[in-house]
Amino acid sequence: MSVVYERFNRGCSQNNSSVPKIMKQLPPDTVRLLSSSQVITSVLNVVKELMENSLDAGATSLDIKLENYGLDRIEMRDNGHGIKAEDTPVMALTHFTSKIFCHEDLERLETYGFRGEALGSICAVAEVAVITKTEEEDISTQYTLNFTGQIVSQKPSHLGQGKTQIIQSVFSEQPKSKTALYNNSRR
Repeated sequence: MSVVYERFNRGCSQNNSSVPKIMKQLPPDTVRLLSSSQVITSVLNVVKELMENSLDAGATSLDIKLENYGLDRIEMRDNGHGIKAEDTPVMALTHFTSKIFCHEDLERLETYGFRGEALGSICAVAEVAVITKTEEEDISTQYTLNFTGQIVSQKPSHLGQGKTQIIQSVFSEQPKSKTALYNNSRR
């Protein structure tokens, strides 16, 4: 599958309803102005980011499961719009977003998240799989992502419309962080 990543170089949107809702890489000037990297420091951060993504995708129902306080596994299933197939190659890459296209769009922001960093930041500290299906698609697809947010495998799945995000082994590569989080979560 060949995908062209388009950098958004034309003017900002004047009306968000006319902006195509496909993922585009933010221009460097906007990235510089936002310049607040998303840092995942706890299981709570992971759950918060996943919930905000689901709500921004129109979800009206969320099912959240945690194993070992979320350190071993977090699974969040929603009934939102799902991720369009053409957006999946960039869904976890830094600074790709469908919510804003330049810094002026921040004045009209109506979403929880907007920087395009949450899922990529989670990939840096955990194993991530995303299962997604839009209303237009016949079947869902499961994508496994690497630590940089790139898709390393994909396969068909049986789940319905929406998105399921499976986060495993949070902070497994950082044993001190995992131990501290585990001890704090039991209090």
